[in-house]
Amino acid sequence: MKINVSAGRMRIAVLGATGVAGRAFVPRAEAKGHSLVVRRVDILDAESLVTLVGGCEAVVNLATSIPRVGGRGDWALNDRIRREGTRNLLTACARADVRMVIQQSVAMLHCVSDDREQNEDDPTLGYGVLASAADMEALIRAADLDGRIVRGGLFYGADTGQPEQWRSEVRDPTFRIPGDGTAWVSPVHVDDFAEALLAVIEGGAARGTYIACDDEPLRLRDLYDGIAARAEVPRPRSGGLVRLRSFRVTNARLRGLGWRPRHHARED
Repeated sequence: MKINVSAGRMRIAVLGATGVAGRAFVPRAEAKGHSLVVRRVDILDAESLVTLVGGCEAVVNLATSIPRVGGRGDWALNDRIRREGTRNLLTACARADVRMVIQQSVAMLHCVSDDREQNEDDPTLGYGVLASAADMEALIRAADLDGRIVRGGLFYGADTGQPEQWRSEVRDPTFRIPGDGTAWVSPVHVDDFAEALLAVIEGGAARGTYIACDDEPLRLRDLYDGIAARAEVPRPRSGGLVRLRSFRVTNARLRGLGWRPRHHARED
């Protein structure tokens, strides 16, 4: 599998530069003064990564193959990218003496409890297609380098397909909100996630983990209330199939770096 790569003024290699997060991150990195070079490499080919990261000070790993609404993606390939690809990248970093890796992960791992907003030190659980995300994080933590993890909430915003899906759902008379609608979700606009990556690169703690999400978690029924109101249709009824476990997280640690989300899923 081929993925685009960029290198910046801090000598930052960016894997997955043409993905959802990468398309938001690259122009913001350029605006911060980074000079980016884009190439295509295979994250499943360890040797190609050694040449790529040589001379870099850091790597931002945004490589995924997560299926997107109206787009491409493959869960099995995504598992390989998270496990084999991350292992290859860490091996390449060790050989090239690259000391910092910023790793994209998912806040959905915080599904053990939703009795309060969960933080980075609370338990996580890799289940289903998220098991590979937990394995990926374990590889980063075990590596002998400065591995920083940014767990993003449910992506929405440009190129994600999520806003379009939400609008389509509230207009579909057969759609039902999953479960009884009381499950929590913590979204994050992809532009805010890109800004979070920059904040962690520039001011994050060595080997730190950060959650990037909106300021306010939402119950599913409240999320759909806002979407239905903007579409000027009634909120859908509940009782739909549950695919994503309830997760309710806080961005307090990331806000400590001066980062602030500019968007909110209920209003956007």
